Amino acid sequence: MLTPELVAEIIVLAAIVLPITQAVKKWLKVEGYVALIISTVVAILFALWKTLSVQPYDCARFIILVVGVFLEANGIYHFGAYAVGKMVKQKG
Repeated sequence: MLTPELVAEIIVLAAIVLPITQAVKKWLKVEGYVALIISTVVAILFALWKTLSVQPYDCARFIILVVGVFLEANGIYHFGAYAVGKMVKQKG
């Protein structure tokens, strides 16, 4: 389930993945589907790093992180808007 802590992790990892992905894409001079594959690989690596740094390992959390970071880093879905909307609902 998406908790505020998990959403915060997704946003932080996406903020790291985005510039790295952009640098690799520019360095390799790729676009289109190849660029999405590079973004996916970088998202998987960072989600794996984040998941393996905490015991016990949680496969479901890993999958959520990969999908969330990929979507956020590519601008497909913005979890920041989700988190802000959630906070507004709680305060209201």
